Amino acid sequence: MSDIYMIHEVMSRARMLEPQTIPSEASRSARQIMVRARKRARDLSQR
Repeated sequence: MSDIYMIHEVMSRARMLEPQTIPSEASRSARQIMVRARKRARDLSQR
C-alpha cells in the first residue's frame, strides 16, 4: 500500500513540475521509481 501511495505522490509531484521540467526526464524518473517499487513488492511477496 505504501508503494502505491509513493507512486501516486511522485506522479502528482511530477505532474506539478511538468511545466518547468523536461517531460521525458520526469517520465524517466517516474519509470525508475515504478520499477523499484515493483521490485520491492516482489521481494515482500516472496517473504
